[in-house]
Amino acid sequence: MAGRSASPRPAALAAAANDPVDGFIAGYLPYLLARASHLISGQFHERLAAERIPVLQWRVMAALWDAPKSAGEVAEIILQKQPTVSKLLERMQRQGLVDRETDAGDRRRVVVSLTPRGRAVAGPLIEAAREHERAVLEPFGATNASTLVTVLQRLIARNR
Repeated sequence: MAGRSASPRPAALAAAANDPVDGFIAGYLPYLLARASHLISGQFHERLAAERIPVLQWRVMAALWDAPKSAGEVAEIILQKQPTVSKLLERMQRQGLVDRETDAGDRRRVVVSLTPRGRAVAGPLIEAAREHERAVLEPFGATNASTLVTVLQRLIARNR
Protein backbone atom coordinates (compact mmCIF):
# COMPACT_ATOMS: atom_id res chain seq x y z
CA MET A 1 0.00 0.00 0.00
CA ALA A 2 1.39 3.36 -0.98
CA GLY A 3 2.20 5.70 1.86
CA ARG A 4 1.99 2.99 4.50
CA SER A 5 4.89 2.75 6.91
CA ALA A 6 6.79 -0.50 7.03
CA SER A 7 7.60 0.03 10.68
CA PRO A 8 7.71 -2.94 13.02
CA ARG A 9 4.94 -3.63 15.49
CA PRO A 10 4.99 -1.71 18.73
CA ALA A 11 7.37 -3.36 21.17
CA ALA A 12 4.59 -3.87 23.72
CA LEU A 13 2.59 -5.96 21.24
CA ALA A 14 5.57 -8.13 20.33
CA ALA A 15 6.57 -8.61 23.95
CA ALA A 16 3.01 -9.35 25.07
CA ALA A 17 2.61 -11.98 22.41
CA ASN A 18 6.17 -13.33 22.83
CA ASP A 19 6.16 -13.31 19.05
CA PRO A 20 9.21 -12.99 16.80
CA VAL A 21 7.25 -11.53 13.88
CA ASP A 22 8.32 -7.98 13.10
CA GLY A 23 9.34 -5.72 10.26
CA PHE A 24 7.67 -6.02 6.86
CA ILE A 25 5.84 -9.27 7.53
CA ALA A 26 4.26 -7.90 10.73
CA GLY A 27 2.22 -5.45 8.68
CA TYR A 28 1.77 -7.47 5.47
CA LEU A 29 -1.97 -7.97 4.98
CA PRO A 30 -1.91 -11.44 3.34
CA TYR A 31 0.31 -12.71 6.16
CA LEU A 32 -1.88 -11.13 8.83
CA LEU A 33 -5.05 -12.62 7.33
CA ALA A 34 -3.47 -16.06 7.01
CA ARG A 35 -2.01 -15.99 10.50
CA ALA A 36 -5.24 -14.80 12.12
CA SER A 37 -7.16 -17.51 10.26
CA HIS A 38 -4.63 -20.16 11.27
CA LEU A 39 -4.67 -19.18 14.96
CA ILE A 40 -8.42 -18.70 15.30
CA SER A 41 -9.36 -21.74 13.22
CA GLY A 42 -6.83 -23.85 15.11
CA GLN A 43 -8.64 -23.13 18.35
CA PHE A 44 -11.92 -24.39 16.91
CA HIS A 45 -10.24 -27.33 15.19
CA GLU A 46 -9.33 -28.62 18.65
CA ARG A 47 -13.05 -28.90 19.36
CA LEU A 48 -13.58 -30.73 16.06
CA ALA A 49 -10.76 -33.16 16.88
CA ALA A 50 -12.36 -33.88 20.25
CA GLU A 51 -15.60 -34.69 18.42
CA ARG A 52 -13.72 -36.71 15.78
CA ILE A 53 -15.04 -34.46 13.01
CA PRO A 54 -12.59 -33.84 10.15
CA VAL A 55 -12.12 -30.15 9.35
CA LEU A 56 -13.28 -30.46 5.74
CA GLN A 57 -16.38 -32.35 6.84
CA TRP A 58 -17.14 -29.53 9.28
CA ARG A 59 -16.69 -26.96 6.52
CA VAL A 60 -19.16 -28.81 4.29
CA MET A 61 -21.74 -29.00 7.08
CA ALA A 62 -21.26 -25.30 7.88
CA ALA A 63 -21.59 -24.40 4.19
CA LEU A 64 -24.86 -26.36 3.93
CA TRP A 65 -26.32 -25.30 7.28
CA ASP A 66 -28.55 -22.54 5.94
CA ALA A 67 -29.47 -23.98 2.54
CA PRO A 68 -28.59 -26.67 -0.02
CA LYS A 69 -25.83 -25.78 -2.46
CA SER A 70 -24.38 -27.18 -5.64
CA ALA A 71 -21.26 -29.29 -5.29
CA GLY A 72 -19.35 -26.53 -7.10
CA GLU A 73 -20.58 -23.91 -4.63
CA VAL A 74 -19.52 -26.15 -1.74
CA ALA A 75 -16.06 -26.49 -3.28
CA GLU A 76 -15.74 -22.72 -3.60
CA ILE A 77 -16.99 -22.07 -0.06
CA ILE A 78 -14.69 -24.61 1.61
CA LEU A 79 -11.71 -23.53 -0.51
CA GLN A 80 -11.10 -26.93 -2.07
CA LYS A 81 -10.89 -28.31 -5.60
CA GLN A 82 -13.93 -30.04 -7.09
CA PRO A 83 -12.42 -33.59 -7.17
CA THR A 84 -11.54 -33.38 -3.47
CA VAL A 85 -15.04 -32.20 -2.63
CA SER A 86 -16.68 -34.89 -4.80
CA LYS A 87 -14.86 -37.63 -2.87
CA LEU A 88 -15.67 -35.96 0.44
CA LEU A 89 -19.36 -35.67 -0.45
CA GLU A 90 -19.46 -39.35 -1.46
CA ARG A 91 -17.99 -40.29 1.92
CA MET A 92 -20.39 -38.00 3.78
CA GLN A 93 -23.33 -39.45 1.85
CA ARG A 94 -22.27 -42.99 2.85
CA GLN A 95 -22.16 -41.76 6.47
CA GLY A 96 -25.70 -40.44 6.14
CA LEU A 97 -24.69 -36.80 6.64
CA VAL A 98 -25.62 -35.38 3.23
CA ASP A 99 -27.92 -36.10 0.31
CA ARG A 100 -26.87 -35.44 -3.27
CA GLU A 101 -29.48 -35.04 -5.98
CA THR A 102 -29.30 -34.07 -9.61
CA ASP A 103 -30.89 -30.66 -10.21
CA ALA A 104 -34.09 -31.16 -12.22
CA GLY A 105 -33.46 -27.90 -14.08
CA ASP A 106 -29.83 -28.68 -14.95
CA ARG A 107 -28.89 -32.37 -15.09
CA ARG A 108 -25.17 -31.45 -14.86
CA ARG A 109 -25.66 -29.78 -11.48
CA VAL A 110 -25.64 -31.81 -8.26
CA VAL A 111 -27.41 -30.23 -5.28
CA VAL A 112 -26.14 -31.17 -1.84
CA SER A 113 -28.11 -30.86 1.40
CA LEU A 114 -27.70 -31.95 4.98
CA THR A 115 -29.72 -34.96 6.07
CA PRO A 116 -31.51 -34.93 9.44
CA ARG A 117 -28.50 -36.85 10.79
CA GLY A 118 -26.15 -34.27 9.27
CA ARG A 119 -28.11 -31.47 10.90
CA ALA A 120 -28.02 -33.29 14.24
CA VAL A 121 -24.22 -33.57 14.02
CA ALA A 122 -23.74 -30.03 12.72
CA GLY A 123 -26.16 -28.23 15.05
CA PRO A 124 -24.07 -28.35 18.21
CA LEU A 125 -20.96 -27.49 16.20
CA ILE A 126 -22.65 -24.46 14.64
CA GLU A 127 -23.52 -23.22 18.12
CA ALA A 128 -19.98 -23.92 19.34
CA ALA A 129 -18.59 -22.03 16.32
CA ARG A 130 -20.84 -19.06 17.07
CA GLU A 131 -19.70 -19.05 20.70
CA HIS A 132 -16.06 -19.31 19.63
CA GLU A 133 -16.54 -16.38 17.27
CA ARG A 134 -18.16 -14.34 20.06
CA ALA A 135 -15.22 -15.10 22.36
CA VAL A 136 -12.68 -14.12 19.69
CA LEU A 137 -14.43 -10.84 18.85
CA GLU A 138 -15.63 -9.83 22.33
CA PRO A 139 -12.41 -8.02 23.35
CA PHE A 140 -12.82 -5.67 20.39
CA GLY A 141 -16.36 -4.52 21.19
CA ALA A 142 -19.46 -4.84 19.04
CA THR A 143 -18.73 -1.89 16.75
CA ASN A 144 -15.16 -2.94 15.95
CA ALA A 145 -16.22 -6.57 15.51
CA SER A 146 -18.97 -5.57 13.08
CA THR A 147 -16.58 -3.28 11.20
CA LEU A 148 -13.99 -6.06 10.96
CA VAL A 149 -16.52 -8.50 9.49
CA THR A 150 -17.81 -5.90 7.03
CA VAL A 151 -14.32 -4.92 5.89
CA LEU A 152 -13.36 -8.58 5.39
CA GLN A 153 -16.54 -9.24 3.39
CA ARG A 154 -15.79 -6.24 1.18
CA LEU A 155 -12.15 -7.30 0.79
CA ILE A 156 -13.26 -10.76 -0.34
CA ALA A 157 -15.89 -9.36 -2.73
CA ARG A 158 -13.36 -7.02 -4.36
CA ASN A 159 -10.80 -9.78 -4.85
CA ARG A 160 -12.93 -12.66 -6.14
